[in-house]
Amino acid sequence: MSTQPLAAVHNHETYLSQGIPSAASLDRDPLAQFSAWFKLAQAQPDTVPEPEAMSISTVDPRTHVPSTRVVLLKQVDHRGFVFYTNYASRKGRELFPSQSLSPSSDAAPEADEGAYAALAFYWRALHLSVRVVGRAEKLDRATTQAYFDSRPVGSRIGAWASEQSSVLRSGTRDELEQRVREVERRFGVPEGTATGSAVDAGPTQGPGGEEGKDLEKDPRIPVPPFWGGVRVVPFEVEFWAGRESRLHDRYRYTRAEGAGEGAEWTVERLCP
Repeated sequence: MSTQPLAAVHNHETYLSQGIPSAASLDRDPLAQFSAWFKLAQAQPDTVPEPEAMSISTVDPRTHVPSTRVVLLKQVDHRGFVFYTNYASRKGRELFPSQSLSPSSDAAPEADEGAYAALAFYWRALHLSVRVVGRAEKLDRATTQAYFDSRPVGSRIGAWASEQSSVLRSGTRDELEQRVREVERRFGVPEGTATGSAVDAGPTQGPGGEEGKDLEKDPRIPVPPFWGGVRVVPFEVEFWAGRESRLHDRYRYTRAEGAGEGAEWTVERLCP
């Protein structure tokens, strides 16, 4: 078998952030420190598109094989990092391995204890990165419904139609779009909303507030029972700032898993 590379990298990038001068220059709370860096990234949309994009790694509890994919952060609160997903997907099953739930289930998911997960953010233009390790927990259904209502109509339809991570038996997109049309009919949404105008369709805030919404554009669609919010509650957070000659600045926050919100974090500088 040939050992010739199919792809190779020959350039050597230089990273020149302002660095992290000392532990004293960081907030004592890593969630507050993350928020400061995140807002910096958000303020530069031309150079840092989608700063909310993050990699999340989970592990199959039976095979111990890891899996990584990119999802979108939706919120950071005092407990952790929040995103939304299909609980019956591979990601959802690995985050909550004790749950008994199928995409067609009418039962709401139980609030079982979640598994460990790792997150990673990388903002190339800023030469900054953040790594997170924590345990997953489910958000309450009221919070999930509130977020679900804020999504474009097409995205809400898509959440119902897609049995995320399952095999499309026909192997064609037509099968997926047929499911979408069925869900559109189920909720009285004009056909093609999810496949043709999802960018434009969504909640419309009228001058009268909630009562001023255009209900034709904002139909009442319940959140799927198999879909919802996930919060990764960290016990380890690392901040990386790129420096010259690969002599990067790295600071790691740690505290005991399950420690209360007021518990102190240990902050240590790591070798690059």
